[in-house]
Amino acid sequence: MRTRHRRRVIGVDDHGVDDHGVDDRGDASSATRHRRRVIGVDDHGVDDHGDARRAPRDGVGGRMARLAFLGTPALAATCLQALLDRHDRREHDVVAVVCQPDRPQGRGQKVEASPVKQRALQAGVPVLQPTTLKKGSPDGDEFFGRFSSLGVDMAVVAAYGRIVPQRLLDLPPRGFVNVHASLLPRWRGAAPIQRALQAGDRQTGVCLMHMVPALDAGDVFATDTVTITDDDDGATLTDKVAARGAALLGRHLDDLLAGRLPRAPQPDEDVTYASMLTKDEAAVPFQETARAVFDHCRAMVPWPGSQTVVDGEVVKLFQPALTDVDTSGVAPGTLVDVDRVLGALFSCADRAVAFATVQRPSKARVPAWQWAQGRRG
Repeated sequence: MRTRHRRRVIGVDDHGVDDHGVDDRGDASSATRHRRRVIGVDDHGVDDHGDARRAPRDGVGGRMARLAFLGTPALAATCLQALLDRHDRREHDVVAVVCQPDRPQGRGQKVEASPVKQRALQAGVPVLQPTTLKKGSPDGDEFFGRFSSLGVDMAVVAAYGRIVPQRLLDLPPRGFVNVHASLLPRWRGAAPIQRALQAGDRQTGVCLMHMVPALDAGDVFATDTVTITDDDDGATLTDKVAARGAALLGRHLDDLLAGRLPRAPQPDEDVTYASMLTKDEAAVPFQETARAVFDHCRAMVPWPGSQTVVDGEVVKLFQPALTDVDTSGVAPGTLVDVDRVLGALFSCADRAVAFATVQRPSKARVPAWQWAQGRRG
């Protein structure tokens, strides 16, 4: 019979629902039903899975491997599921999930659990939410002590959002493995998917990387390539890469734990960096070519989006499309036409880019032709 241990959480209320809000959050109601007080370890430094689980096919010293996961957004939740599937089959033991502290997000600043936290709570896995990982800070040192006590064999990281310090990297015998959303060394950093789209790349991918303190500079265990089409935007490409990353992790997990998977250093040439997106990048750079504008706008989905100024009013623009309309002699950013099929056509350095739907301040998003009728009225 399994022993029930009382758990508590860092940064979680009595209902086990956090106050983390990011645009891609899910419904927190399922997490509320669990009413868990999570953390990473109970008073005895053990989890509540007991001894009933069988050893994995490729165990660690003949026992079930103990895994930790660090991540926060939806992409990370997809990768976490690859570990939870093994956890549910009693092949490996996910002993803790670490995610960013809860923060209000969105227009209404509504407090919601992050996708990773929701997934962990639904699976009954302990959650840790340190405000910092830095040595010498009360929260960072407390987290280090708790993480040390877990006896983790390997940690997996996907879009966690913080640099993991060396003292943490040194704890698991099999180290930290990062599921990184690009084909390294291209697009090291925080926004590899968006920067690949913005640059007009025709392919990207995902890597399993041995983590080191330097930003995304570790040796690579395995890669998989993802094709980028003109139908992709930041949201759809994230879904593609997340699914491919989860599959890659699941395929190589046993070999990673057994130390059988060779790794290769990244080449020094062709290194590029994917800086974080900023709110200012919502302004559409109509002075560039239509292709560059198209790539920029789809990279900004879902955040920060795309916007411009029409007749002194800031409007949000959605669903960009390339056109053959020549606007080489027109001032960039001019509204040259509104087509019932294509949408609102804005001039770029060479041709027009059309946006199918438009949103005025404090108004609903509507088809461009409907927005144009409202302007004339």
